[in-house]
Amino acid sequence: MENRSDNRRFRRTRDHGPQTLQLSYQEVDGTPHECEAKLWDFSEGGLGMDSPRAFQPGDVIQIKGSLRGPAYSMALDARVRVAYCRRMHKDSHRVGVAFLDVSYRRIEEQP
Repeated sequence: MENRSDNRRFRRTRDHGPQTLQLSYQEVDGTPHECEAKLWDFSEGGLGMDSPRAFQPGDVIQIKGSLRGPAYSMALDARVRVAYCRRMHKDSHRVGVAFLDVSYRRIEEQP
């Protein structure tokens, strides 16, 4: 059986430590909502996160947050499409998303 990671177009990384992302989305009735999610992994093409809310494949959401790793510090602002959502625990879902529109801005470290 082929390993799922072999099918990915971009290499995923988890060298960022725990980081919080801000999610903005709309319910079916158009009501805007926000919640926080924890970054799981990311790549050039998308990211994985742990969210308290379940999403449906195809949902489009907005994500904002800071990505910090050994060689980078950047602010992320992205519109993404949900690829999958798996329930992990009672109030936790692993959500994989693909970037539709993404911008990164370098965060300058304070001396």
